[in-house]
Formats: sequence, C-alpha cells, structure tokens
Amino acid sequence: MRIIKIFIAILCLSLNACQNNEKPQENNAPAPLATNSTQGNILEPELLISKVEAAELLGEAVEDGKKSETKAVGQKICFYKPVNSSSRRFLQISLTQDSFMPPAGVGSETIYRESKKMIVNSKTDIKEIGNDTFIAANGINIFKDGYYIIISSSLVHKNDGDLTLKSAGKKALENLERFK
Repeated sequence: MRIIKIFIAILCLSLNACQNNEKPQENNAPAPLATNSTQGNILEPELLISKVEAAELLGEAVEDGKKSETKAVGQKICFYKPVNSSSRRFLQISLTQDSFMPPAGVGSETIYRESKKMIVNSKTDIKEIGNDTFIAANGINIFKDGYYIIISSSLVHKNDGDLTLKSAGKKALENLERFK
C-alpha cells in the first residue's frame, strides 16, 4: 500500500495532474508563513521566486502567480504566465514540503528520491545547487533540507535552457534560506 501511495504522489508531482481541493488563488504579495507546530514553517512557492524575479528570469512582464495545492503530497504550486498573451513563456514553481504534508505523508525526500529513480536515464545531475539536484524534462528538481522544489520553464533547450533553470534554482534556494 505504501508503494502505491508513493507512486501516486510521484505521478502527481511529475505530471501536476492532481486536482486541487481549493480554488486557485491569485495573490499580489506572498502569503505570510504558516506554522505547523510539529513540523516547522509552511512556505509558499512565491516566496522562493517572486513575480518580479519570475519576470527577470523570463525576460518579460508576468501576471500575478496562479496558485494551487495538493495537501495529500505536501505540494504548493505557483504558475507565472506573461502579460503578453501571445508569448509562450512560463515559469512554474512546485514546492513539496514535509511541514505541509499530513502526518501519514511519505515525506518530501522520499518523493524526491523515487522521482529521481523513475527518470534515471533522462536526467542530468547538477552538483552545485542544493543537497541533491537534477534537470529532467519536467524542469530542475532540487532537494534541500526537507523541501523538494521543481521549477519548470518554457525556456528549456538542450543547449542553453539549463542556464535559466539553474538561475531559477539558485534564486529559489537563496530565498529558501531567508524564509525557512
């Protein structure tokens, strides 16, 4: 049964296919930190990459982030799309955290490790970012101190797209250190 739960959690994270129990929200400013008394701060993904930072990374103005969450796997998502409706660019930050998971959750590190195992042949390991990081088709995947961050972007190309993802990953970890 635990293997099935892990597989479902990984599937939800990898494909962002899980439906949110709450309506997506739009926020102009990052939400304040919530605290789970047994597990620490619950962070919002827009704290890791703000609207201004998303615009800088994409090279164009973006709308307010659209948020969703899936508490069953401890995941919160913020999706930034450009103000220019003809642009095909985007930046999405997915944050899975133990502090947002239900008590019986499998844990962010388990979800990260199982995700990494599933895509063993189609990933590139990155040594200089986080505790453990790789880039795959879904974006840059970072594990750092109980937080699993996936940053996806339309600016991924075989030759130079990794620079956008690496820059976004470094910015997210810099902000993580400030807020955790």
